[in-house]
Amino acid sequence: METATAAVGSVLRKLQAYLSDHKEEDHCSGDVKQLSQEFGHIHAALLGSAGAQAPPPGQPHDEPAAAWTGDARELAYDVEDAVDDLLVASSLPGSLSRTITGLLQRATDLSRARPQTPAGVPAAATVVDYPRKKQQLPPPPDGEAGVIGVDDADARDGLIRRLRLHDEAAAGDEDDQVKVVSVVGPVGMGKTTLAGAAYGVLKARFHCAAFVSVGLDPDITEVLESALQQLGVSKEANAGEPRDEALLVSQLREFLQNKRYLIVLDDVWEKSSWEKIRSALADNHLGSRIVTTTRNLDFADEVGATYELKPLSSENSKKLFFRTVFGCEDKQPGDEFTAVADKILEKCGGVPLAIITLGKLLAVINKVGDKGEWQRVCESIGSTLEDTPEMKNMRMTVSTGFYNLPPHLRTCLLYMSIFPENYEIRRDRLIWRWIAEGSVRPGDEQEESLFEIGQSYFDELVNRSMIQFLDIDFSDDGYRDEYCCSVSFPVMDFIRYLSDQENFVTVLDGEQGVLLPSDMPVRRVSVRVRGGGRKAEDVLSSKRRKAEDSASLGSNSMSVPQLRSLTVFSPATLEKSIDLKMCSKFLRVLDLEGCDLSESELLPEHLGSLVHLRYLGLRETRIASVPEEIGNLKFLQTLDLDENLKVFDLPASITRLGELTCLRVSTLTRLPSGIGSLTALEELSDVSTRYTPDLVNELGSLTKLRTLEVYADSGGDESEKKKQLCEEEEAEEAWWAPPRSLVEFRGGALNAYWSPVARLLLPPLRRFDAATAAAAPKNLAVLVAKVAELRQRDVDALGTLPALRVLRLEPYATAEAIHVSGGGGACFPRLTECRFRDADVAPVFGRGAMPRLRRLEICFNVRKTVDLGNGGFEFGLENLLCLEEVSVYVGCQESTEPEAEAAEAALRRAADGHPNRAAFDVITFGEELMCFDD
Repeated sequence: METATAAVGSVLRKLQAYLSDHKEEDHCSGDVKQLSQEFGHIHAALLGSAGAQAPPPGQPHDEPAAAWTGDARELAYDVEDAVDDLLVASSLPGSLSRTITGLLQRATDLSRARPQTPAGVPAAATVVDYPRKKQQLPPPPDGEAGVIGVDDADARDGLIRRLRLHDEAAAGDEDDQVKVVSVVGPVGMGKTTLAGAAYGVLKARFHCAAFVSVGLDPDITEVLESALQQLGVSKEANAGEPRDEALLVSQLREFLQNKRYLIVLDDVWEKSSWEKIRSALADNHLGSRIVTTTRNLDFADEVGATYELKPLSSENSKKLFFRTVFGCEDKQPGDEFTAVADKILEKCGGVPLAIITLGKLLAVINKVGDKGEWQRVCESIGSTLEDTPEMKNMRMTVSTGFYNLPPHLRTCLLYMSIFPENYEIRRDRLIWRWIAEGSVRPGDEQEESLFEIGQSYFDELVNRSMIQFLDIDFSDDGYRDEYCCSVSFPVMDFIRYLSDQENFVTVLDGEQGVLLPSDMPVRRVSVRVRGGGRKAEDVLSSKRRKAEDSASLGSNSMSVPQLRSLTVFSPATLEKSIDLKMCSKFLRVLDLEGCDLSESELLPEHLGSLVHLRYLGLRETRIASVPEEIGNLKFLQTLDLDENLKVFDLPASITRLGELTCLRVSTLTRLPSGIGSLTALEELSDVSTRYTPDLVNELGSLTKLRTLEVYADSGGDESEKKKQLCEEEEAEEAWWAPPRSLVEFRGGALNAYWSPVARLLLPPLRRFDAATAAAAPKNLAVLVAKVAELRQRDVDALGTLPALRVLRLEPYATAEAIHVSGGGGACFPRLTECRFRDADVAPVFGRGAMPRLRRLEICFNVRKTVDLGNGGFEFGLENLLCLEEVSVYVGCQESTEPEAEAAEAALRRAADGHPNRAAFDVITFGEELMCFDD
């Protein structure tokens, strides 16, 4: 259903676009118009079923409806291929005309055979049909149940600390107000169990308490009645009154008005449900607490403080696993099992539901003594495991969240089954691929780009905890310019299950052999190699289907004529395994990232024939050149050549790629003259002014740029650079005015304070004040740059940027104390990450400053901090209420030993007393240059 809806919607838009561009009748226009009409009917029928829940995994499907949906999907793909043929055909061959006519007949027949919506049933259901979670009794009141499956009190105690309880709330204390804390995390992380453990420990400290299950699309009356029952409100007291919602709200408010209460609302999905229940919980200023559990990050942020569950540690994962398999965590398997168990746990990623599910599966195997099955189960992770009751239950749990997604997000999530398990997926790579395959729908606002729409899809999947946004790891130079995500094992297993059902992607690996289905077209192929780094030619010939009508990739010329997407994951290679010419007719995505193509002739021989290609991923493939024929790819949208250090020049033909929206190269790559003609570019990354000296002039034509990453350096010697710096400061420069669309700017340089980086972004980076801040792009969200000097007025001006989320600056000098105010409009309202690297003065944060900041890195020199009047080393870190991680670099040069000790002691106090229990990492350096008493 998911892929059919997306495919039909995509081809419907393409048909409408073709008709719009070919208003003059041609030989095919009539058939195309009728095709569009028929696909409109088919799309409406699919949308009418989109809200309906699919049968639970392992249950019988509606075979006629499933067959009709599959036919619609395959027809959509065939029609899209035909329309693409029309777009590149210089003249209309008779065979193509006959193809269009045949497709119209198929569409007409399919439209007439579409399933009918039963009378009285809405055309588009808005809720799923799985049985709702019934109201359950609260967890054991003693609070001794193991948190998230293991005896780990840290998570429980962390939640209790977040509630900021006192034995009795003092009058006037801010903690006497009703406080809401949301436990948030993906499916299977143990949110309910954690909340239950904290509930069991804390309920005795309140006048009354209740643990209520809410669930998706709840009956609010039942929820309120459950709360009243647990609170001891007798039904007999109002036996004669109707139990309507308004009465229950009033009754619950009245009962709680003068009581210190603890209420746990488990599994809250929607804000509307929360608001109805919240209206019944009295604001009585007696120190009451409300705990919610949810998968929705935005909801958690909006209703109060958040407590985000993290995956289990390796040690606790092992405890839970062995407890599930053997009945107790102390029993350890033999050496032959240890390595396999470690691999299984690595793939589980610390998700308790995954560990328990696979543990139960292995417990059954262990009872019959077939230990060899452990290895088989480990190797099956990432493909579809058998339908055991445990696997069905896990898929059922995931499916509730999946079918609560709108149809377009279901398709985007399903697309991630192309990637291996535990794979770190770059956000931008994923979004550009979604766009290339037509999974991102144009928005109503014309100024909104497809990438921005795709990013909103990504953010919503993260917000709903269907994928996990990974923390950023920084290299020694403070750089990592891409954001990544991962898919947990329970979700990956579910989407792989659906992918197999819908023939979405064919996964080829060395363990299962390469067996292409013979009964349906292959549209997407994902090639992986397991264990030992076998080459793809070995994988592709490892096992061949014995039946005469099978399709195999084992020959030297893999022919899959309807292939749309080919992804190969390192260490696989495709040399002598795939004849791209035989697969190139409709190929839209070719992603070979990380594969060694240093000796391959695939690109020179076949790249020019991939006329429908939208995405070409050649990052880190060790290629030495890009063929001139790349200019033939007139539909190409993304070209990723990053980390290919031997590609010194791009061919001039690249300037013919009028649809190119993303270009990534190595800093050693010289761009051809005329790059400014690529006016569709939204991202230009890793370019260098040393190798492309006229880049600044070309940038003026790129008015749609969202992301610019540029390395600026003149390449001259030290004296020349110093002279250049003086000339820049004295002269009136012709500054580049960035487009309003600019969201992300990253400026690197070999020598920060000599670099002309400032002239590439805005005057602000060298002379940033309120006047120049007004000219900054209002959508600027990421700013990474080296600057000559950081001043108070620069920080004040940066703080007014309304969308800034990430700020990383490396100031060469800071001559004055820096304060970040919490008042007015200069408080960095949306900043979540702030890093002042290699600075000698750390800012002081006022109350209300950076209200969303989660990660902070500061650097200060002890001696200079004392000289500027901050001998107490008070930086106001306690005012950063959402702070989670702090890295502090303390330079001890020229300071005395007591001063350095005072600085470290102050930081320890800040860590111990931080209200959000942020993790502090303090690193000292320069001790050998301290001033010691003789």
